[in-house]
Amino acid sequence: MPNKRTNWPKITKRTYPSGKISWVVDCGKVNGKRRRVAFRTREEAEAFAAKLRTANEQEGVAAFTLSVADRVDAVRCLELLKPYGGNLVKAVEYYIEHHLKRLVSPTIAEMTAQILNEKRRANRRSSTIRALASFCRLMTNRFGDRQLHTLTLQELESICLGDNIQPRTQYNRIRFAKQLYLYARPRGWVVENLATAITVPNWEPAEPGCLSVEAIRNLLRLAPKYGLLGYVAIGLFGGVRRAELERSDWTDVHLADREIVIGARAAKLRSRRVIPCNDTLAAWLELCAKPSGPIVGEGKFESRFAALRKEAGITDWPHNALRHSFASYHLAHYKDPVRTAYVMGHRAGTEMLDTHYKSLVSSADAAAFWALRPEPPTC
Repeated sequence: MPNKRTNWPKITKRTYPSGKISWVVDCGKVNGKRRRVAFRTREEAEAFAAKLRTANEQEGVAAFTLSVADRVDAVRCLELLKPYGGNLVKAVEYYIEHHLKRLVSPTIAEMTAQILNEKRRANRRSSTIRALASFCRLMTNRFGDRQLHTLTLQELESICLGDNIQPRTQYNRIRFAKQLYLYARPRGWVVENLATAITVPNWEPAEPGCLSVEAIRNLLRLAPKYGLLGYVAIGLFGGVRRAELERSDWTDVHLADREIVIGARAAKLRSRRVIPCNDTLAAWLELCAKPSGPIVGEGKFESRFAALRKEAGITDWPHNALRHSFASYHLAHYKDPVRTAYVMGHRAGTEMLDTHYKSLVSSADAAAFWALRPEPPTC
């Protein structure tokens, strides 16, 4: 009986109603669908058919180059896959994706170094990189020569939860751990994000602290001595965040226009906003505004600011106390949460203002706060 395969693939001539002629090569079924390719001339169709025959012959020869052991393994694998309707190619692809890639994944020390380098190239804020780098050091010191997929949940919990760690710190460590897995998973280094299995601790943010009018008066009086009058005044009477102030420059202060621009480079979410310069703030800035230069002044800011607080007699300094004091006194004086939220750059609306700042100070104290002015020079 003649070999039907020698006549494969079949070539037929097709004449269309328009009189146009084409030569169609019937390639048979490919992935369950019949494939036909049309050519303008028989020569083109014959050349294409010859290529298909050559490829088919090579595939057949390749099968015979397998060792007996490999053919036996292939048959065994096909038997195992048959009940599930799978095939060898899909099985091997899955095995590579979910096993082999993990075996050749970098160590935790190598991976964390890659992540930090990418964050730097992406121009992330230095404070963001410092916080992530601190967590990466913890992971490297403990598991540096391990691969991420080898960690157990208990080992990861020992880093994120640990003993005698504050709930807020635990929360942050879990967040950083999730970042590591989110980086590794698309690269095939882990199958799942193990950090999502850690129970996130409950923690209550500390109540915002508000400085008294007397403490604020002392701060303003002593701030010029430490080169920090601009920093203190803008924080107190403009409500600018500490981190934003530390990144701001005097070129952002426009006294003539009575406004302060918090540019994208300084803003918390890199979203530019303009703060109106009220009469109280303008009066203090008249004493210290400069054409350019950092608002925090020159020299070691942290040590100068600590010395200022100590001399002012403020031993318990609340977090972001200048901004929180602004919010309390502004809300008490103007009684307009929408206006306060706008000046502070709150995107979440006024609910947090009502929860955190309402009734912290009296109307009388608020009036005294906004009445603070520099003392006139003595003769």
